[in-house]
Amino acid sequence: MASSTWRPAWEREGREPSWAVGSEAGNAHNPFGGCKFLWGNTPAIDVLQIDRNEGRTYRRDIALLFAASGDLRHVVKTISALQTSVKRHVTIDINDLEFSVVARNAILLLLALKTQASSVGCSESPAPDIADAMIHIWYSAFLPSRILLLLQEVVKPLLDDVCSQIGARAPEKKQGKTWKFSDHCTFRLVLKKSDWIRLRKFLVGSECPDATEVRRAVTLAQSRADYRDRWYFKESTPLMRVAKRRFQEDGLLLPFGHPRTEFNTPNPTLFNDSSWPMDDKADPSSGWPIDDVQAVSLPASGDWYGKLYIYLHNLFQDFLARIRGATVTFRLFNVDAVLLPSYLDRQYTRIEVSNVCDGAYIGIEKTISTFLPLLEPTGINRHATLITLFLNAVKEMAKQEGDTIPNLEHLFGFLPTPQVGRVRWDIDADFTRIWDARDMTSDVEKHFSRYTKLLNFAGISKTTGAVMKDGNTVIEKWPTRPKLGVHEIGAKEEFCRLLGSSFTCIERYVEWRRA
Repeated sequence: MASSTWRPAWEREGREPSWAVGSEAGNAHNPFGGCKFLWGNTPAIDVLQIDRNEGRTYRRDIALLFAASGDLRHVVKTISALQTSVKRHVTIDINDLEFSVVARNAILLLLALKTQASSVGCSESPAPDIADAMIHIWYSAFLPSRILLLLQEVVKPLLDDVCSQIGARAPEKKQGKTWKFSDHCTFRLVLKKSDWIRLRKFLVGSECPDATEVRRAVTLAQSRADYRDRWYFKESTPLMRVAKRRFQEDGLLLPFGHPRTEFNTPNPTLFNDSSWPMDDKADPSSGWPIDDVQAVSLPASGDWYGKLYIYLHNLFQDFLARIRGATVTFRLFNVDAVLLPSYLDRQYTRIEVSNVCDGAYIGIEKTISTFLPLLEPTGINRHATLITLFLNAVKEMAKQEGDTIPNLEHLFGFLPTPQVGRVRWDIDADFTRIWDARDMTSDVEKHFSRYTKLLNFAGISKTTGAVMKDGNTVIEKWPTRPKLGVHEIGAKEEFCRLLGSSFTCIERYVEWRRA
């Protein structure tokens, strides 16, 4: 696997890969494992981008809404970029329908706010590294006992207090709790009584005694060996293959050579029942800009997860520093995005809705009609923006048009040309890799333009009072597309890095403002 000449097992053995035979051959996706999305699947963004929009002299209070947040990556990225020289109040409302997502977000924010507001922490000395703790709670399958103890000493008493006060309430009754951690930081969480009880159990400790085997039954399932080989073969370097295999084995977000022995306690926010909650492709890298991670300097330049750890540690330290000095109100909700406006009492500087606008969810018309009224009017802030993400639009149009054949001439500028006759073409891993790279050379502008016409974006704009921006000012339209031309320096490295990532390279952001 560490060799540049490594080939997948199905090719070496001269057989068809498992996804090409039996019942799996008729399924285009073949997901395996849990169905929860606890980690991001698009790079984190700063949803404000103050310099490019309101400007550094902007002094008004800011309100942000993450209507279908997933994890906290966009929140962390945005807060970390806040100006320290400007004193303003920032309100951040965060919602997700999946309880496990909201529970983990609440635990991470309570830990951050409580520890930054006071010197209260774990009984050990020196003071705990909160950025390190956040990384492992977020991503590592196993924790050192000191981090679980930190959660139980800092966060659990806050939840114990709430649970002791709601014992007589009906299980489905909504209950809100507000904590004030300092003169300038407030946190409010609204949950059903039954979910407050569930949330507290996240901090008791895992009830999964065979956690390693339970996780590996998903991440290293024998039936999925060919799938893993397919993914490994797309990696940009042999060292990346080795790094990803290591993470599949132990699930620890650490530099490659870092000791593992103290990570012996199942992470209760991941193992909160007897199963592994995510599928076998879930990876921490999927929520962060891979070029920024790659740019991290380490003596072991091929240590991908070491670079990711350093990148996140620096980012989380910036986040913690900002919430120490900023005036911030966090409010968390656990409701269907369509129902969310009835829980809200304000208008927002930015609204980020993830991909609820995709046809598989509530669609673009319902998304705009639901959330545009919550956006600040142009008379108050002409830069106020509703941010929508389309993950499936290009793929849907390409399939509908029968335009799924790879642009071979373009791809051969980045990838090796298959050697005809070396092995049968239907088991040639080079052909499989070319097929997997086909979206990277797709005519995305053509497909998305057709999508906007098919769904009548122009008509939706007229009926809702929304204006689709010609040029995005918060996040680039195609953030994961290759930026370099085939003959530019670094183009092949960029292409291969994206090919090996979890990104599809057809993610499309559309920004809207009020008319």
